[in-house]
Amino acid sequence: MKAVIFGAGNIGRGFIAPLFSLDGWDVTYIDVAKPVVERINADGEYPLTIVSNEGSKRIIIKNVHAVDGNDTLRAAASIAEADVCATCVGAKAIKYILPNFSAGVKKRFAETGKPTNLLICENLMDADLYIKDLLSDMLTAEELDSVGLIETSVGRMVPVPKAKSEGENPLAVAVEEYGVLPIDRAAIKGEWVDVKNIVPFSPFHFYVERKLYIHNMGHAVTAYLGEALYGDEYIYQSIDRPEIRLAAQCAMTESAMALSKKYGTEFAPLMEHVWDLIRRFGNRALGDTCARVGADIPRKLARSDRLIGAAENALSQSISPVYICIGAAAALYDYVKQNPGEKAADAFAALTGLEGDSFITKTTLALFKKFASGATLGDILKEADIIKKIEAGMII
Repeated sequence: MKAVIFGAGNIGRGFIAPLFSLDGWDVTYIDVAKPVVERINADGEYPLTIVSNEGSKRIIIKNVHAVDGNDTLRAAASIAEADVCATCVGAKAIKYILPNFSAGVKKRFAETGKPTNLLICENLMDADLYIKDLLSDMLTAEELDSVGLIETSVGRMVPVPKAKSEGENPLAVAVEEYGVLPIDRAAIKGEWVDVKNIVPFSPFHFYVERKLYIHNMGHAVTAYLGEALYGDEYIYQSIDRPEIRLAAQCAMTESAMALSKKYGTEFAPLMEHVWDLIRRFGNRALGDTCARVGADIPRKLARSDRLIGAAENALSQSISPVYICIGAAAALYDYVKQNPGEKAADAFAALTGLEGDSFITKTTLALFKKFASGATLGDILKEADIIKKIEAGMII
């Protein structure tokens, strides 16, 4: 069996390729970084280290090859032969790989009539619709109908690696233990060959929202609180602080309650997922930084993204997202510090698109004032508790 992976970066080497390689598949990367392509082809393997607070385990990922993405004929031929493809290039780079992908789809469809399934391993809401829109200008209707655009939920944490020391394998990558990839069962075209730890599921949007509104949101809350209030460098430092752990868990619980109501799923497994994530955030060996997790505040405060999206999702299920708003307020506080000429209310309106009288806006700005006044996180949590009680009708 053959898999083609667009992007030989951290997610491609650290998560997606190992799923296939460790299950006996041949893996071909398509990448434009010549040194990476040349090293993969020279070695045919690379080391993967699974790290935790209890120690580490080193394994070798074998049967890997690479094609230069600028070699369009070889790229198309590899795609046409593949049993499944995957994209791990980052949301902004998707449009650049689609000419090669569409050429491979055309070749496969013309020669065999078989469908092409593409696992979309990107942190982008509605990535399937985005890619389908771009492909509609590159493929005929019949060719496009043969493509399975399969959203996935990439939950394994693979932080940006530190600079390699002299003599260290440049392909080496370290990852956490978690290694399950849920995918959208309904989007699969033709027959699906089972791969260990790749889990087809429907309705898949539950997993999309679980990843963004619990995992990514809780991660962001941890990062912004750690950086804004304590100057923490690492996520594990922040989540080890009892007040931050409590704030993150409360925010993630609000999202878990909302998802349980929205999709009719049991609440207990969602809370077990929350507690597991908090444990995973504390993985010192990953060395994940608050700066990385909290980077690009405008994107992460966008209306459909992890903080505001989670808050609106909670409101849609009649759950007041007060603790999620603590994270939004911390992000706004960081943003205003980085952009001192902007007023908080104006910045929040521009970044989120929310009206000034919305519950999320009013709550976030009230909590922002606490941050700006130098209040402790304990005091901010007390303020949030009061707002929560008022919303619940416990205080008149």
